[in-house]
Amino acid sequence: MGDPVLSVRDLCVDYLTEAGPVRAVDRVSFEVARGEVLGIAGESGSGKSTVAQALLRILPPPAVITGGQAVFEGRDLLRMSEPELRAVRWRRLSLVFQSAMDALNPVLTIGEQLADTLRAHGLSAGATRPRALELLALVGIAPDRLASFPHQLSGGMRQRVGIAIALALEPALVVLDEPTTALDVITEGEILQRLLELRRRFGFSVIFITHDLMRMMQICDRVAVFYSGRLVEVAPAVELRAAPRHPYTQGLLRALPSLYGCDEAQVSIPGAPPSLLSPPPGCRFHPRCAQAVDLCRTEEPRLAQLGERSAAACHLLEGAVG
Repeated sequence: MGDPVLSVRDLCVDYLTEAGPVRAVDRVSFEVARGEVLGIAGESGSGKSTVAQALLRILPPPAVITGGQAVFEGRDLLRMSEPELRAVRWRRLSLVFQSAMDALNPVLTIGEQLADTLRAHGLSAGATRPRALELLALVGIAPDRLASFPHQLSGGMRQRVGIAIALALEPALVVLDEPTTALDVITEGEILQRLLELRRRFGFSVIFITHDLMRMMQICDRVAVFYSGRLVEVAPAVELRAAPRHPYTQGLLRALPSLYGCDEAQVSIPGAPPSLLSPPPGCRFHPRCAQAVDLCRTEEPRLAQLGERSAAACHLLEGAVG
């Protein structure tokens, strides 16, 4: 896939609460290659969206980045000054938010919001309208919608506007934070198909964050699986689908409906994720894991390399190196 456009090492994010700090992202490391689509999957509260917001340094209080590095195009995002970050955000690294209705300004037209993004990064006033029309065409929206307000658009159209804003300055990496939440399955498919077409056309990398593992398997090159703030497995999507290594990933896949009939019953993972205020010792998944042994209850497993592009954190794996 080429050299990494982003390399994250030991990223930690805490939420400061009256009961003490809550470690929402715990020493997470991963890379995104140029042109790659990396999926990040996991249950609600596993740290997926927190990672996305940490990369762009837009975490709301009381969240605080407490450790690690995120080297993007040779520079650490976590150590940039605010002026340096403003030059990188949306020009080289952009984000499509989970809810376009919340992300778009309700009192500005679509054209005004596109123009604001373009002007903020140096485009002249005379060039903003032609570029805005070009961006709407890229995402399949009619030019007369430049004068529309967000509430005058459907959910799918608002999400496409969010994608247009994210692509306005042709970034190297686009983070999609559950971009099709609350959309019907047909609209979701259309939006993701449009995104993939644009990715092939412009060559940008993608981090696709979602709880929909089935959809992720269809569009991602690799998949990273999060559990309780930690990365527990990463592998090429085809490999992960065929032979998941971590018991949590195996449980997620067993819970998916079959695409080829109903011969196999769906089996949910018992229990619930642990409280991040007082996580269990050892492997955080062990209270829900039918394969757990004594070592799982006392010692945290390391993320061990299993192949050139695969790794997992489980004491039960044999032959792990790294």
